[in-house]
Amino acid sequence: MSLQYPKVNENYVPAYQISAMPFVTSSNVALGATTQINFPTVTRFVSVKNNTATTQIAVGFTANGMLAAKSNCYFLSGSESFNVDVKTSKLFISGSSGVSANFSVLAGLTGIELSQFITVTGSNGFGGVG
Repeated sequence: MSLQYPKVNENYVPAYQISAMPFVTSSNVALGATTQINFPTVTRFVSVKNNTATTQIAVGFTANGMLAAKSNCYFLSGSESFNVDVKTSKLFISGSSGVSANFSVLAGLTGIELSQFITVTGSNGFGGVG
């Protein structure tokens, strides 16, 4: 029997019950620009903080969710944060007001490989993500 299978996927509950590996990054995003954060493995939780008091950022889970209408994203005003237990492989952060915004992302990573994770997109049946 091959040691390649069975591999765990996003439904493997024990991966979410143990402590997560940390992932931390901080960056700037300009008004109208979008930054994509790619995680090395599937997340267990994600926390995003807008570090700039006078700007607003948008946080989404797909590139389409960040389009001009910005109808499938979450807005963080100056100094607000967003904490959620969510399994994802990437985040999109856009500057939506002000000139430039500084943000920080803290994520807890599982041991689930990205190749074993589903594609989260509106065209794949996931409503509310874009």
